[in-house]
Amino acid sequence: MKKKDRTSKSKEHEVFMNIKTDFGFKKIFGNKRLLMAFLNALSILPEKICDIEYIPAEQFGYSDKQRKATYDVYCRITNGQYFIIEMQIAEQKHFTDRMLYYFGRAIANQAPKGKIEKINEKGEEIEVAWDYKIAGVYMIAILDFTLFKEEKANDIVVENIELIRESAKLPFTDKCRFVTVELPKFKKDLQSLSDILEQWLYVFINIHKLKKCPKEITDKEIRKVFKEAQLNNLTQEDMNAYKQSVLEYDDVFHAVNWAKEEGIEIGKKRGRKRGIEVGRKLMIEEIVRNNYKLNMSIKQIAEFTGLTEEQISAILKK
Repeated sequence: MKKKDRTSKSKEHEVFMNIKTDFGFKKIFGNKRLLMAFLNALSILPEKICDIEYIPAEQFGYSDKQRKATYDVYCRITNGQYFIIEMQIAEQKHFTDRMLYYFGRAIANQAPKGKIEKINEKGEEIEVAWDYKIAGVYMIAILDFTLFKEEKANDIVVENIELIRESAKLPFTDKCRFVTVELPKFKKDLQSLSDILEQWLYVFINIHKLKKCPKEITDKEIRKVFKEAQLNNLTQEDMNAYKQSVLEYDDVFHAVNWAKEEGIEIGKKRGRKRGIEVGRKLMIEEIVRNNYKLNMSIKQIAEFTGLTEEQISAILKK
């Protein structure tokens, strides 16, 4: 079965960038005010976030042999709590494990790298034992696919996940939370938007299809997203980077949909379970090959897909 061609001349007349692309996502959330506005709309913390500090997105291991973690956006707010914000286009094997890994790295990186020393009242330096006090870490995953597929989760767009004491039904800690935002589950039109978060979700999904900011988008910070996302404001260098980002986004989209169609066809012939397994395998292989054609290194593809470099090399040799 051939992949459907999603190339459209309408893209040449886009007014606003697709903020689900890597370039668009980092462009919008590289703006402090917009990032804070989005985090506040999610209501993760009881208090309003008033300032943030960006942290380098590439976090290295403690040795050359340890795998690094590269976040889309990584920041710390004024009270010392950390936020990891990820945009994921396609379903990935072991994605929840990847969330745990990223979260764990952010926790581990808070451990002191050497001795903790302070000056006593005599002016002497003394070594102090680390008491394991850590700042909270919040992992936010914005997904362009459905992660939780059980029927009772069909209408839940934003899912809050935390550690709970089973017997008391109370939080074990307030320093660990995951938030998933499943964009495909959000079905509301402009006239049905009821709060600021829903305005954000609508813009995430639709901004690149619009010609101007709709009057129904009333939040002043979200209206600034339209100004930040205007393609006419990009330099030629940034425009080239954005076009490359769109190609990568479309390529993954093509691969996922093609693999789903192949899986359906195979499922009809071999049974549903076998069809899904083969379809998933074809999807991953197609993503690997297409990203390699886009000059991504094997190491980068490994980070993107969760596969090992050996598995990727084997796929490319086929």
